[in-house]
Amino acid sequence: MTRSPRTVLSGALTLVAAAAFSGTVLPARSLGLPRAEPITPALGAVAQAMAKATGSFRKAEAPVSGGFTISQQGGKTVLTLSGDFKTNDMAPDLWVAFSPSATPLAMSKAPGFPLKPGTYTLLSKLKSSQGGQSYVIPASIDLKAQKSVLIWCQKFNATMAWAPLKP
Repeated sequence: MTRSPRTVLSGALTLVAAAAFSGTVLPARSLGLPRAEPITPALGAVAQAMAKATGSFRKAEAPVSGGFTISQQGGKTVLTLSGDFKTNDMAPDLWVAFSPSATPLAMSKAPGFPLKPGTYTLLSKLKSSQGGQSYVIPASIDLKAQKSVLIWCQKFNATMAWAPLKP
């Protein structure tokens, strides 16, 4: 029995409409369509392209991995640490801060790389020493004047890690 393309299309549309109204999810192969690949990696690339700034953290006092992205989300400017972010989990009182210097450790000494008052702007306490996390950047912080992001221990005035802001 041969069916016309119009009959096949009509049947497929009826099947899709019935599934949509019932809440059923149909795999593409049940409709005779090729399998679609997930678009998550593509969304990541789009997010990177829409980013205002990005950067990869560099070691100061402590080993570090990961990076950050600054982007617009729902009308707010947000700094997001990458899922692979990790710094010293033994350091107390860690903060995310901005510096107007592209080389914030140049005027500091190892091992702690202390910051001088007035050379940084605090954003927020670090939520966790590892993993992805986001922070809304208030309008009071002028991002155009900032050149780097810091992970800083306020209690001991020690810079754990830093990253230059790259537009």
